[in-house]
Amino acid sequence: MTRSAALALGALLLGLCLAASTAAAAAQLPFKADPLQARPASCLSCSGCSTDPCQTNTPGGLLLLTNFWDYSPATGPDDVWTLHGVWPDRCSGGYDASCDSSRNHGDIAGILRGANATDVLDYMNQYWLDIRGNDNSFWSHEWNKHGTCVSTLVPSCYEAYTPNQEVVDFFRTATELHRRYSTYDALAEAGIVPSATKTYALAELQAAVEAKYGHGASFRCRGANLNEAWYYFFTEGRSTSADAFVQTAPLAKDNGCPRTGIRYLPK
Repeated sequence: MTRSAALALGALLLGLCLAASTAAAAAQLPFKADPLQARPASCLSCSGCSTDPCQTNTPGGLLLLTNFWDYSPATGPDDVWTLHGVWPDRCSGGYDASCDSSRNHGDIAGILRGANATDVLDYMNQYWLDIRGNDNSFWSHEWNKHGTCVSTLVPSCYEAYTPNQEVVDFFRTATELHRRYSTYDALAEAGIVPSATKTYALAELQAAVEAKYGHGASFRCRGANLNEAWYYFFTEGRSTSADAFVQTAPLAKDNGCPRTGIRYLPK
């Protein structure tokens, strides 16, 4: 090999080494600058991929959407299961309650009006109803007991927080979830409708919801009368909208419901 050829080959090899070194350094830079970027693109609560309570709900990483079928007294439209709430449960079981009394509120309706979230309030006035008619008190109870325990809604998690922003996010998200997961529609599509005489098997109810949404729900009964449905979710990122909620299979048994002879009474 001539001297000129050797020099050319050396220059080529040096260039390749520098390019490889630069590429490797560039690939490492994001991980050095922000270790959180090493997380998988999909980071679900309860998966252990993040312990940052502002990035994923923790310790209450299992969230429940709960709906009522109140037939006596009849509450809400006769073709809608009304909202009970959205509850953060611990990944390991159990739940925390009333986590921050400094953020308790007694007038949720006033907060929503003040935030120009009247669309949320209008929906709640139709579908998030207290069986005794004390709707605003019921909403306050749900926020004070459960909403204050959603870690990603803590004010310090917001980049440009405005007063009561987390309250609006909580109720907007709950109503969005309620729109998406209609127990009445899921059952009706399987031929399961309210009746004063007909009865149903628990397996029919579970199969109907699973067929529509991919996972079942946990049903609650009073005696043999169907009364409540619970949907289970993990969250991906902050739970400031329903898009963060990823449904999973029920993790609780059907409380008090017999296997057969379940009555789905009309309102």
